[in-house]
Amino acid sequence: MDPAAGMVDKAVAVLANLATIPEGRVAIGQEGGIPVLVEVVELGSARGKENAAAALLHLCTNSSRYCSMVLQEGAVPPLVALSQSGTPRAKEKAQALLSYFRNQRHGNAGRG
Repeated sequence: MDPAAGMVDKAVAVLANLATIPEGRVAIGQEGGIPVLVEVVELGSARGKENAAAALLHLCTNSSRYCSMVLQEGAVPPLVALSQSGTPRAKEKAQALLSYFRNQRHGNAGRG
């Protein structure tokens, strides 16, 4: 996804929609979408960050494997920044994801 092409926001919106269904989540995970989504959370436009956070939330809450991949990509610092300075929806998604990470760390990590 080349930012110069101007399609990043649209592509991330599609990924956010795909992340709501099992087949979409599998495709995102298998095709290298997680690093891209983490990058958009960090460097994308306001709308891109919002949709990337929504997609990551769906991925993580439905798969501990994808959750681990998101954490390995270094998603926490950009999510913390987004939870403090994003759009209202982006803040909500980032806070929900950070809360989910905390809950997983405190004993629920055996699921999924």
